[in-house]
Amino acid sequence: METQSAQRLTAAFEKKYPFIKVEGTRIGSERMASRLIAEAQTKKVQADVVSQSGFDFYGVLQKGIFERYVSPERSALPPEYRDDKGFWTVPAATLNVIAYNKKLVPLANVPKSFWDLTDAKWQGQLLMDENESKWMSGMVTYYGEAKAMDLMRKLARQAIQFRTGHSLLQTLLAAGERPIVVVAFANGVDRLKNEGAPIEWVTAEPVIGLTFGLGLVKNAPHPNAARVFIDFMLSREGQEVMGISGYFVPRSDVSSPILKEAPPKTKVIPLPMTLAPHYDEYFQTYRKVMGLK
Repeated sequence: METQSAQRLTAAFEKKYPFIKVEGTRIGSERMASRLIAEAQTKKVQADVVSQSGFDFYGVLQKGIFERYVSPERSALPPEYRDDKGFWTVPAATLNVIAYNKKLVPLANVPKSFWDLTDAKWQGQLLMDENESKWMSGMVTYYGEAKAMDLMRKLARQAIQFRTGHSLLQTLLAAGERPIVVVAFANGVDRLKNEGAPIEWVTAEPVIGLTFGLGLVKNAPHPNAARVFIDFMLSREGQEVMGISGYFVPRSDVSSPILKEAPPKTKVIPLPMTLAPHYDEYFQTYRKVMGLK
């Protein structure tokens, strides 16, 4: 979760529970995983609650780092956003969408699907992250390998400009570097829009949600406070706070503001954490098919 969003969530929690102070630590997923494992092995656990990118969270989950906790708020989340045993829930997701520069793409030419981007008119006009292997894995899961990989091969022939990081891609889009980002983050595009950038996003089937895993750390130093914090994140109030930050929230009685910009009845497909063990395979396949070294 981005720093500003985490601060907003923490402030709302501490306002409701002034007797509990939250000390948040935001570090990269790989460093977080290494730290959690090291703390568990040395029996010097410092973390109480972990919220982390779904794939990285799953890797830590397999190490037995998390404690079972069945929050009373879990039942308001669809089954695909929680496990059966109570080790994890998915409180939010970042939406993968197509983004475009309104000054460079006439309304009539706005793509309606990822396949539209394989049209000859978009040759040399696309931006894309050097690592969209997670998105690709979601496409394979949704469409099947044959159809998804056919799309990837067609995109690879479009002379795409590859860059690292969605924030950079969205900034380049706003600057007019190229007219379209193949896979952008809806909340990141909205942030630049709110600052006056001439960019917009559109959904394309499937709308894949990059998930965040949430879990209680085993042998946490403050387990009861941790449970209260987890309950808050999954509660209606907590979900509304995350929704305001531009994330998709899955709770059934909360409407995600980000979806107000999408067509009615848009369905978000959460990227399954169970794909994580195959991440290296997807990563290598993506780089190979897209012609990246």
